[in-house]
Amino acid sequence: MPRSRLSPDDDDFIMNMKKVEYSNREIARRLKVCEGTVRYRIKRDQSGGGDGRKRKPSALDRFHEVVAQWIKDYEDSRRRPALKTLYGWLQRDHGYERSYDAFRRYVRKHFPELHKKGAWIRIETPPGALLFVDWKEDVLVQMDRLGCWVKIQVLCFNLGFSRKMVVRVSEKKDLAAFIHSHQKAFLAFGGLAKVIRTDCLKSAVVKWRGARSVLNESYKRYISGLEMDVFPARPGTPQDKGKMEKRIRDLFSRMDFKHRVFADMADLQEKLDAELQELEKQWRCGATGLSVEESFAYEKEHLKPLPDNFPVFPLKEKRTTVKRDGIIYFDGNYYQVRGEYRDRSVLCINTGEEIKVYHGGQQIGHFPYLPESKGMVMLSEQAIADKDVYLSDTVRQWALEVAQRQVQIYQEIIQRRSV
Repeated sequence: MPRSRLSPDDDDFIMNMKKVEYSNREIARRLKVCEGTVRYRIKRDQSGGGDGRKRKPSALDRFHEVVAQWIKDYEDSRRRPALKTLYGWLQRDHGYERSYDAFRRYVRKHFPELHKKGAWIRIETPPGALLFVDWKEDVLVQMDRLGCWVKIQVLCFNLGFSRKMVVRVSEKKDLAAFIHSHQKAFLAFGGLAKVIRTDCLKSAVVKWRGARSVLNESYKRYISGLEMDVFPARPGTPQDKGKMEKRIRDLFSRMDFKHRVFADMADLQEKLDAELQELEKQWRCGATGLSVEESFAYEKEHLKPLPDNFPVFPLKEKRTTVKRDGIIYFDGNYYQVRGEYRDRSVLCINTGEEIKVYHGGQQIGHFPYLPESKGMVMLSEQAIADKDVYLSDTVRQWALEVAQRQVQIYQEIIQRRSV
């Protein structure tokens, strides 16, 4: 197949071959070009002139100043618009009619600084300062027997200083699995880091704004209960978690899932933990130059101690609106809150022991969780005692009596079932 363009090295090859008296036809055959191309290169070299085509004016020369000004306007910006934005602007406002490829070649030739890649700097974090978190999604493994493929999710944790890694397998990738895996990982590390660097996961981040990112309410409540901070990585920038990404690749490339069968999820978790333990004797810590195993033994002393009791993860939660009568419907029952919250959005949480109601991050009501009840209206003494609600003294007293004795009455009726 003929060559579309010769390089400077090809020009040197032609001149060297000519010196040893190779014919133009033989040189052309070796370079897979026509003989005229070889004659042109020899003639140009003998005359001392350069490539005449390079000196030809470009149809884009008349836009040179416009392009230069556009580039200057964005030279102090952290991120300039894409080159196609400039191309569209030239077409729309300046009458440019040629192709995008011609435009791109012109910019690359006359404004080479535009395509310079940015520089990065390598950093290390102090012991106990940072914990990376990211999913390894949709991993196919063979369970129970050969050929029985199952898709699993793996949440990976990596300490920034020592590179100590913990992985937790789960069938789902929902919020419950996300937080449950955090708790298991903290226990495996034997302590807590100061800051978590999570990916822009739906389970963690509602809207990314750097250090001011809006977090998932449940995740924020869980992490705040542990006195930890969350600093999400930028969307679409895996280099923000480079240390993490490489460790995940290294681990899963060693597992050879195509030729291994696991009895169940517990067996898979056990095998992953054993593989990690062996790898961490070989892996090196960039901050110390020693093994990850030795470096983690040092970093563990700088982790915050585990709490006596981890924050309770809710069995169920839902955001709903308070009705005009001050009632909220949640998980099969009705709950009464103060009248000032009518028509407002509230978050209802079932912890397994209590039903808690939040508005704007503040708890505005809590009720005992009664698993046997359905359709029960849980009254609030605060709402009934509110003087802004008109009730006769007798009716108010009746309502307060029911509110005070509701749980007692419920328990008495349940006890009668066993008699």
